[in-house]
Amino acid sequence: MKAGTRDILIRFTLVALFLLIGAAVFQVLESTTDPRELELAEDADKATLEKMRTNLSVNMSKEEFDDLVNKLHKFQEDHHQRASSYEWTFYASLYFSSSVITTIGYGHMAPATFGGRLFCVFYALFGIPLCMLALKSIGERINELIENGFILISSKYQLQQDKGIKIKVLLSTAALVLVLLMLGGLLYLSEGWSYFDGVYYCFIALSTIGFGDMVPRKGQEPSSGIQTLELVVRGFYIVFGLALVSSLLSAVVAAAEVLNRWNGFKRTKGLCCHRRTGANITEELVPVSDGLYTVSRNLDNIVFPSVIPFRRFASHQSTPLINDPRWLY
Repeated sequence: MKAGTRDILIRFTLVALFLLIGAAVFQVLESTTDPRELELAEDADKATLEKMRTNLSVNMSKEEFDDLVNKLHKFQEDHHQRASSYEWTFYASLYFSSSVITTIGYGHMAPATFGGRLFCVFYALFGIPLCMLALKSIGERINELIENGFILISSKYQLQQDKGIKIKVLLSTAALVLVLLMLGGLLYLSEGWSYFDGVYYCFIALSTIGFGDMVPRKGQEPSSGIQTLELVVRGFYIVFGLALVSSLLSAVVAAAEVLNRWNGFKRTKGLCCHRRTGANITEELVPVSDGLYTVSRNLDNIVFPSVIPFRRFASHQSTPLINDPRWLY
């Protein structure tokens, strides 16, 4: 087994264990209401509402009306807290734990107890870096695939370095768009959303914005084998999409750095040669073999190759193999 594959398996196994432990703890800390107590509380709530309705009068003073509004607000908060505590099943807790360590944070559930909130802080402190390491492992494999595709394209069309970098970013973007469209179609079929709403949800989730205005099945436990399969497929797409977003952002940052260095390199050499000869010089990065490039200079319509070879490294930067500054003139 390759080292990269082994790292992916180890890290995702740790993430899975971390999620299971977190779900169990959140369920214990937040599910503080017994179902029988909840039923009695709901009966008491109904009685309270009926009493408020009976005391409601058309001719109420402002103080009486404000007092009634405050009681209704307090009633709503208490009822929501009891209902939310009852909703902390193991599956719901697992769903919440995954939204914490992926930093999506849908917002449809949140801990209400002191212990739950305190545990959530430390859970996020350790869980987010662990999840990012696991996603980084997948992102590295995605970068390898994109790198191989770039090498094939650049060797076939003899691309310059700056154009090749743009193609790498384009390949990453195309892969991300494909994931968004496919996952949006899955949600269109399984959730009954419009196709646009499905794609919208995917973008909000994969960008880790996580408004919480749209959540598949509201985080409820699947009730059939089909829904369980849909959940697994959707989870796979979410994990792959998060890794792809990370890979794309890394590619964009690396591309910007390489282009800035390459443009600065061309400006520096062009100014040096122009000061010495007064000639107009243009340069072009020409591939010689797999990963090896030379700089071709055009001096007053006379083309001659530079003696400075360039090789692409894993960091996606172009680095001269000969570092003697005298070769720059």
